[in-house]
Amino acid sequence: MDAQERRSFPRYKFRYPIIVSSSRAINCAEGWHYGEILDASRNGIRLRVNNFGELRVGTKLQLICQPASNFGPNNDCMPIPIQGQVIWENSSTNEFALRYLQ
Repeated sequence: MDAQERRSFPRYKFRYPIIVSSSRAINCAEGWHYGEILDASRNGIRLRVNNFGELRVGTKLQLICQPASNFGPNNDCMPIPIQGQVIWENSSTNEFALRYLQ
């Protein structure tokens, strides 16, 4: 493992378009946001999501990720629930990382 690497598990980079909502906002159109999964590992996921709102490290989220097709809903795919805790966020790039919760 690289001396700079802090992760226990390797991350796999990919760009996967999604629409995301927290479980509290799933029933309103304004609660869904376009974004993409940037990378993932066995323990967590890094996302870029536009206009998701303020996130703080330690915040627990229940997300519903709907795979998207050309940044639009893809009704042929089932939504994927993800429970996680924010471990870092960068508001200037609209990125945040979640550690999966069991």
